[in-house]
Amino acid sequence: MKTRGQMVTTGAHPKATAIFACVLGGLAGLMFGLDIGVISGAQHFIQRDFGISDTVLEHVVSWMMLGAAAGAIGAGWMSATLGRKRSLLWGSLVFVVASAICGVAWSVDVLLIGRLILGVSIGILSFTAPLYLAEIAPENIRGAMVSLYQLMITIGIFVAFLSDTAFSYSGNWHWMLPSRCRRRR
Repeated sequence: MKTRGQMVTTGAHPKATAIFACVLGGLAGLMFGLDIGVISGAQHFIQRDFGISDTVLEHVVSWMMLGAAAGAIGAGWMSATLGRKRSLLWGSLVFVVASAICGVAWSVDVLLIGRLILGVSIGILSFTAPLYLAEIAPENIRGAMVSLYQLMITIGIFVAFLSDTAFSYSGNWHWMLPSRCRRRR
């Protein structure tokens, strides 16, 4: 019988299955890194398109972190109640919805709400993903799998800067955001 901390896998290659699950769990770090990095390249275009002040722009940037704090506070209860895997799935679903809201934002208020909701999902994923990775990874690679999450954050920031550079020539900040949705005018 397996104890709570041991992973139960089926199939011929339980280690390969665990590594695959860990890589997928590490994608939460990639999403976090993308959101941190992408806003820096989109700020100028958002400010120009909406005609907002520096103070409002600061809110657009910081509301994601406010949401992340709220999401992280609730993530402990969520992961204990729903389980780590379900918490990751719910956090990812909220991330996709919030990214779509940000991508099609027609006003600064919609963008603020989208960024706040995006932050909540980031808070949930930032709390739950390393915990899930530590639980599912085989003992001999557990540290590497949790470190993979941190590496994915860094890779996400790097990819966001590449994306910002590519889309900065067109000035279309909607395509810079993770949803890649076009703004409807």
